[in-house]
Amino acid sequence: MMHFDRTRFLMTTAAAAVLVPLGAGGAVAQSAGFAIEVGPAADPFLPVRVGAHVFGPVSEPASSFVRGCQGSVMAEGAGAAFEVTDRMDTLAFTGAGEGLTSMVLGTPDGLYRCALADDQGMVVTQLAGVEPGRYTVWLGTAEGGTIDARLFASDHPVSPIEIFGLDVARLGEPRAGRFVFRAAAETGRQELAMGATLYPESEMRPLSPEYCPGYGRFDAADAVLTLDQAVSRFSVFAMSDRDLTMAVVTPSGQVLCNDDTYELMPAVTVDGAEAGDYQVFVGGYSQGGTASYDLFTSEGGPAFSNVIVDLNAEPRAGRVLFDIDAAGQGQLLAAAPLTASESMESLPMGLYCPGFTDISAPDVVMTLDQAQPMISLYAMSQADLVLAVRAPDGSWSCNDDSFNLNPGVTLQSAAAGDYLIYVGGYNPGSTGSYNLYASMGSPNWEGAQPGDQMAPASLNPAAEPAVGQLDFGPHTRIDPRLIFDVAPSQTEAFGLGDGCAGFITPGQPDVVISAEPGLPQLMIYMVSDADGTLVVSGPDGRLYCNDDFEQLNPGVMIPNPMPGDYAVFAGTYSGTGGMATLGVTIASPQWVMDREH
Repeated sequence: MMHFDRTRFLMTTAAAAVLVPLGAGGAVAQSAGFAIEVGPAADPFLPVRVGAHVFGPVSEPASSFVRGCQGSVMAEGAGAAFEVTDRMDTLAFTGAGEGLTSMVLGTPDGLYRCALADDQGMVVTQLAGVEPGRYTVWLGTAEGGTIDARLFASDHPVSPIEIFGLDVARLGEPRAGRFVFRAAAETGRQELAMGATLYPESEMRPLSPEYCPGYGRFDAADAVLTLDQAVSRFSVFAMSDRDLTMAVVTPSGQVLCNDDTYELMPAVTVDGAEAGDYQVFVGGYSQGGTASYDLFTSEGGPAFSNVIVDLNAEPRAGRVLFDIDAAGQGQLLAAAPLTASESMESLPMGLYCPGFTDISAPDVVMTLDQAQPMISLYAMSQADLVLAVRAPDGSWSCNDDSFNLNPGVTLQSAAAGDYLIYVGGYNPGSTGSYNLYASMGSPNWEGAQPGDQMAPASLNPAAEPAVGQLDFGPHTRIDPRLIFDVAPSQTEAFGLGDGCAGFITPGQPDVVISAEPGLPQLMIYMVSDADGTLVVSGPDGRLYCNDDFEQLNPGVMIPNPMPGDYAVFAGTYSGTGGMATLGVTIASPQWVMDREH
């Protein structure tokens, strides 16, 4: 009587496998033909797989090989032969095709084994501790039928998902439950499952031909999330002590996979999300073992932080309307002190964002009243900055160093609405000031200035100028120059901003220069009997100051100036006043004193 080792056969099909030896003798001999070689991979991390297309009419009952085996197989000499070249820990034969009923496997020890196919026409036989030798496979179908199937020899069974795709209708009830999407930006994230069990068993790779790492279980989804109406954007994400992966199947059948969105935690974000059921599969990056995870959903990006952003908090540096004209060269949104008290990662942005800020309120809220194809938000400072932006759809962007140590965020297809802007320092407790800009297209770093100051309320640039107004543009033929007396003053310009010095008359400007569009630069300078100073307030409220540009003569040079009125407050370092000549040019100043009024 023949004996066989049942521990070598691992049953993996939906139906029971039958192992019944026939009479004495080896596997069926073949007088001609070929055998496909298969053996362990040189690299243990590489999978082993060879495939074949099996086709032809069946002629013999499968029960002639193994009693009780169903269907009919091709002739004995037409079996698919595989030559195992070296010992393998595991070896699996996977067959798949319409109408398959069974698989017969002949092994080098003279035994025949039968495995029955499931209702999809898929059949698997898996062996453990496989010795070298000839393994022959016959696939079975109904009597009088024809085989047309795929056959694989591999170190692990081929996933039915890879062959047939994921059939949602065949899935069982979700392990962690069914949920209706109720997350909103105002309420933060929505809990779906807490302490759910992880089953890292089968490869997730077959779910997507692009990239779907990790291992999960696919007899059912881990969770089903139902959207009862379409939303512009939402996310599903999981958290665990273990390295997780995730796949989400949309109602239209699209498969979205992710590994590490935030540290080792996965998140899938769906844009233009349709109503319907979303099948959620949570996996482990490595196979085997046990763990638990928490599953969440949120509107917009993944809210790994449970901090709820106050969308109505008053911004520290104010609310600003995006000016498409000013943004052509770079619109100064704010000049403000830097705050770096709390981690940027506390913001619910769902991505890595270094640095520190005050998360209780944004620094600036910029309103875009009309959608734009591309805009940029960027900041410059003497300090090392970080920038985070929340768009109207709830999505977040973060940047550290876009230009030197200055951050910038470029937004494609920028939607109309409010943009919450958080400016932070890379290091906790960073101090200093920054300038925040908006531009059409890419950032205009050349026109940006670090630490500029806005004109204080004590200046009155809108008042009627004491001396007069000058129009200046690209086609001005002669650079204008004005002779006037700088009024004595005891009002300090010191402390108004960087480079501000001397004493001025803040109640009204001395001269207003109306700059026309298209100027490459604007140079405002002054020559005086006394040690002169200049304070200039631009049309956007930006403050420019200088004391000694050329010896004791002040000058302010503004690259790519914004069109509009530049209010000039002339002063002297000692406050005594005196005669002066004010000039405007785009070239080199004439450092010459004119004395005729």
